[in-house]
Amino acid sequence: GGSQGSQLINDTIIDALPDMVQKFQLIHQTGKNNYKEVKGTAEVALKDNPYNYRYKPFEYLNDLAMRMSAGAADIVISRAGSTLFEIAAWGVPSIIIPITKSNGDHQRKNALSYAHSGACVIIEEFNLAPHLLISEIDRLIANPEEMKKMSTAAHGFAKLDAAHKIAEEIVVLALSHER
Repeated sequence: GGSQGSQLINDTIIDALPDMVQKFQLIHQTGKNNYKEVKGTAEVALKDNPYNYRYKPFEYLNDLAMRMSAGAADIVISRAGSTLFEIAAWGVPSIIIPITKSNGDHQRKNALSYAHSGACVIIEEFNLAPHLLISEIDRLIANPEEMKKMSTAAHGFAKLDAAHKIAEEIVVLALSHER
């Protein structure tokens, strides 16, 4: 859900939660403003569910907690903002839900570029529904070969040496103007 959370993703997860915890463990970053509502609603939805311990909501995951969560994850569900590049570096297959009306349509463009690499599946906001999300997760989990291809594609998309390359070019440019 990102640091601010996503109301749409939060609502979809909550609606799907009783079915999801039957099969999966969930680490859910709700966003600080949404945490109390999501946690309270989840407690009601999972009150008598024998698998309620499989749902772990957090308002925010710091860098270490995020990396640890990514290391434990088989699939990441996310928006298509800057976190997309972290997901690529982690090499975790993902389901990306771009914001429909982002500035300059950047989230959709990011998602399409990432999907084109083979690293993710896109679900558009207007299609997002609990049954579709669960179906897509089930489809991916049931296909380890596709998950492996997605992971490889994610690693290929990540440019882990980008900062180093930029720094080198800045130094070259600075030295060329020194004369």
